[in-house]
Amino acid sequence: MSQSNYFYPDRDEGLTSKLIQEYDDMRWTLEEAYVLKSVKETLGEKEKLGLSMDVGTGLGRLIPFLLSISKKVIALDADLWRLKKAMEAFDSNPNVFFMWTQGSRLDPIPPQTVDFINYSHVAQHVTHPEFIETLGEFHRVLKRGGRVLFLTTHSEGKEKFLVSTEEGAIEITRDEYEELTLSPQPKRLPVRKFDLDSLENLLRECGFEIEWKIYYHIRPEFAPIVELRELKNPSGDPTKLLETPEKGVEDIIRNLESINADEREARKKALDVALLLRKG
Repeated sequence: MSQSNYFYPDRDEGLTSKLIQEYDDMRWTLEEAYVLKSVKETLGEKEKLGLSMDVGTGLGRLIPFLLSISKKVIALDADLWRLKKAMEAFDSNPNVFFMWTQGSRLDPIPPQTVDFINYSHVAQHVTHPEFIETLGEFHRVLKRGGRVLFLTTHSEGKEKFLVSTEEGAIEITRDEYEELTLSPQPKRLPVRKFDLDSLENLLRECGFEIEWKIYYHIRPEFAPIVELRELKNPSGDPTKLLETPEKGVEDIIRNLESINADEREARKKALDVALLLRKG
């Protein structure tokens, strides 16, 4: 993903939207909001953090959340088109800064200056060497005790590599995944589904402690049926959605917590996982 003309293949959100529409998009949003709320609870009610980074910000969807926990935010992305869209959305906010990145290096960021990094569903689309380099860069720029919210997809068992087609997702080899990821402009975004045991060992080897883990985006066959299609959220911060009194919200969160009580079952029933990492 180091080429200068890179853009996310699903620029118009077509593939992503089709995937989400197979599930309950509001339920997915609320489950993610629960993860973000868990971050806030871990941080506590103390003064806001100084600086957060949103690595792979895309359209800036999670910037409002980061502004709720930190005074300043640096948003980075390799896709200049998406970055410009995010800049347009937050151009009036003096506390949000944008940076176009090419590859995993964060050279402009001085060592030990960042309090929190959001790394949402990026690792599953990069080569393994780039992922390792990214983790090293995170460790370099984070202050001691700084945290990373690492959101990604996972496999129930061994690691898998997939690519979407008109007929659905098909499994490919690791070499094919690397080749597609490094191609100048892939038409289909390959996905790496991590083996979690290996991933957690790697994260520890790179100098991170795992504070907690939450499985989320529960498969529809294991989720409650709710009719929530739209909830008001003027702040843009997803965690505010959990403050609604509607019963469906409580049902979704109660089901999420119940599934997470048994990790073996959670791995089978959830598509994604959130890990809160802390620099040792």
